[in-house]
Amino acid sequence: MTLAALAFEGVVAVLLLVAAVMMWRVDRKLSALRNGQDGVRQAVISLDEATDRARASLAALQRATREGGEDLERTVREARSVADELRLLTSGADRRSESIAGTRPARKPMAEVFPQGGRPNVFSDLKDVR
Repeated sequence: MTLAALAFEGVVAVLLLVAAVMMWRVDRKLSALRNGQDGVRQAVISLDEATDRARASLAALQRATREGGEDLERTVREARSVADELRLLTSGADRRSESIAGTRPARKPMAEVFPQGGRPNVFSDLKDVR
């Protein structure tokens, strides 16, 4: 065996040693990746469960909003009717207070409003409307 062959075999042995070290490092990284994949799998399962809970919460929120909207609409209708009643009551009270205080102009006699003669109930109805 010559010196060149011995040197060549030495270089091949060093390269083989370097390749073994590289394969050992790659094996460690692959093992870490496999172990980490279990964590990724668990994270995906947790994310899926959280998504299902979020969907259920959104459905419940949508139902509550719909029911709350119907209740609010009913309450607004009731409030409007009460406001109309109050408006009628206060306008009647204002008319009465004006007539008591004398700030309102005097009413025309019935003969002046209905020259051909009017029925008393029509005149009463007109007073109520006024």
